[in-house]
Amino acid sequence: MNAPAPIGPPEVLAALGVSFRLRAHPDVVSPVEVCAALGVPLERTVKTLAFVTSEDRLLLAALPGHARLRYSALARAAGIRRADLSPADAGRLARAGMQPGGVCPVSADRAAVVVFDESVSSLGRVHCGSGRPDSSIEIEAAELLAAVPAARTAPIADLPAIEPA
Repeated sequence: MNAPAPIGPPEVLAALGVSFRLRAHPDVVSPVEVCAALGVPLERTVKTLAFVTSEDRLLLAALPGHARLRYSALARAAGIRRADLSPADAGRLARAGMQPGGVCPVSADRAAVVVFDESVSSLGRVHCGSGRPDSSIEIEAAELLAAVPAARTAPIADLPAIEPA
């Protein structure tokens, strides 16, 4: 007998009573492709990078779509060594109710460690992965963070410098 498939991020959010909008788009993987499909600026997205620790624990790093991840800072925030971070594969994501190209910081995997960059809370309304590459979740950043009460917040992103107008 097969175990039931894990529920995805939209179902987790709905069960929590969080207000969000599911936005369908063609299958896309990168934040730039999502922005083009939805007509939103990259600065209004939250990308989530998925890793697995040496204990097979899922580690989700959520940061602004235009930022670069600081791997050492993520490892420190998660309380592990940088060398213990490995990219999560499709099988590990599936166990958390997600697919590549749709990773979300909200997961049915209760053991997952989630680290938000400290800048995410001030982003306002954002788009993030829905668990699938063919849709995104539109949500207030503050509600996204609140949906993951055990999440940690740390300076894990390098944000691009703002050029003068």
